[in-house]
Amino acid sequence: MPPPDIAEPQQTLGQLILLVAVFSAVVLAFINLMRLIGSAMLHRTIRRALDKDPSRAAPLIERLAAAGPGNGDDGRLSTILVAIGIAMIAASVVIGDPSWMHDGIAAALFPLIVGTALWLRLYLLERARRRGSEQ
Repeated sequence: MPPPDIAEPQQTLGQLILLVAVFSAVVLAFINLMRLIGSAMLHRTIRRALDKDPSRAAPLIERLAAAGPGNGDDGRLSTILVAIGIAMIAASVVIGDPSWMHDGIAAALFPLIVGTALWLRLYLLERARRRGSEQ
């Protein structure tokens, strides 16, 4: 057994949080960079279509406008947020330490509330859409 002063250093909670935050920032930056590149390619395609034949570009622009803003990923996002909240509560219960359980459940409230609010919003929008189509 090595002496305690030359033992391998343990990773602290702060270092772990920093590592997760840096990794998340890199992943989010990559995703947004890919979206930016896709948007630039789309704009270049529309510009070329307008330069060559403006009449042929009109259906392309109408099709893009019909897609609307966003991809309607609120359903997937709400499901992921609720799942994360439930997983955080389950992990807190499995750990069993009262301090961890209190902190874990408190931290799980944010994704649970936001995910549930998104689900409620989607439900209300779908209900309003169905009522509008009946009239």
